[in-house]
Amino acid sequence: MSKKNQLTTSDHLEYPEYERLLECLHNDREFIWELYARLGFCTACRASDILNLRWRNILNMSEVVVIEKKTGKTRAVSFNQSVKNKIKELWVLLGKPNPDEYIFISRITGKPFTIQYLNQKLKTFRTKYRIQISHFSTHTFRKTFGRYVYDHSNNKSEALIILNRILNHSSIEITKVYICIR
Repeated sequence: MSKKNQLTTSDHLEYPEYERLLECLHNDREFIWELYARLGFCTACRASDILNLRWRNILNMSEVVVIEKKTGKTRAVSFNQSVKNKIKELWVLLGKPNPDEYIFISRITGKPFTIQYLNQKLKTFRTKYRIQISHFSTHTFRKTFGRYVYDHSNNKSEALIILNRILNHSSIEITKVYICIR
């Protein structure tokens, strides 16, 4: 498990493995963790930004507006109908929490989960579901999104430019390293 202020590395999941993880989480009624994995992928946000979301920010919304903690930049992420439907479904399965509550909240402290706690949980899921990945952390879903966009693009150069903007990297080279394109 990572310690506070310790560098944590992560890899991307191959998309079929990501889908298998979602299915395992859903089947085991781990709905909050399924939602984290989905939001991490479909928003490409960092964990620090996802942990600050409240239900009202995503429920029945066409987009979520995030002020990135790391960069201070504002980013709007659109949700397609499929994402909106899945968020609503998971909200219902989680007992329709108060829309003003944080989504990822500790019932013990009443505060959002810590990144260290998220990483600990993800490592237990990696073992439990035999997820094929070496370094699994909160950043995995952001990297999985990046790799998915790149792999499914007909124009790789254009995909790198788009990902560079979405991920807020300072150069295309950093984006290439980030999504393991060498």
